[in-house]
Amino acid sequence: MHIPRASWLLAACMGTIINASDILEVDLVFPRNKTYAPADRFPVVFAFQNAERARYLNPAISYTLWNLQDLDDTMTNSHDLRGTNWTDQDTYLAHSYHTLFKNEGRYKVSWTVTWQSCDEDAFKNKLSTAKMIDNMTTWATYFTTQSSAPKVDLVAATAEKTCPEKYGVLMNVTDKTMKVPWNVRWSGGDYTNDTCAVVAKSTPTATPEPCRVHIDKTTVESMEASLWLECDANNVKVEGSTPSGTSVFLFLSFF
Repeated sequence: MHIPRASWLLAACMGTIINASDILEVDLVFPRNKTYAPADRFPVVFAFQNAERARYLNPAISYTLWNLQDLDDTMTNSHDLRGTNWTDQDTYLAHSYHTLFKNEGRYKVSWTVTWQSCDEDAFKNKLSTAKMIDNMTTWATYFTTQSSAPKVDLVAATAEKTCPEKYGVLMNVTDKTMKVPWNVRWSGGDYTNDTCAVVAKSTPTATPEPCRVHIDKTTVESMEASLWLECDANNVKVEGSTPSGTSVFLFLSFF
């Protein structure tokens, strides 16, 4: 099993405006069910739309990349988002680069998003059995690498106007928050002042729209430039602004 050499999280204000609502959407932005040229550094990108709604949910993403021609040749990665600043974020990107896709082949991305919400009735009635509500959704996407295919281009790939709904997950996050009782164990509490959000029990009537996420050239350049950062420590935080004024928060860790 291979472990990616570097992974990081990037939050960028990319000019995409998400209509204010209770809906939090998590999408696999790249790759999609298409054919790409092999690449030494192949990106896997997830997006949180209406991202501020994730603030009290303790979300996390994990995924496995499978070489379908050699199932022993896999990569795993995860994004622990507990320390993320979700405030005033329209779109938040979590991404990493991988070295599995240097050759032609057929591949699978199996990804899972988890989140935790308040048990409103149990917390309100101070039940001794109260606990957080654990939620999980898993999807899989297949793609191919072929030498004759176009090179990976995140700008072009996210400029498409339509894409399958299966790349996205919706959560109906209400405006109501609650204090987590002292007897309820919750790993996200240290990052939210022990505050959780109430998620509506009803299924959102909207449909996922991953194609609303557009990654521009400046954001791609920031992602690629970060590959060449030399760091003395295992965890480095770099903050700054690109020439266009795009806000970038970069977290880099080596494995």
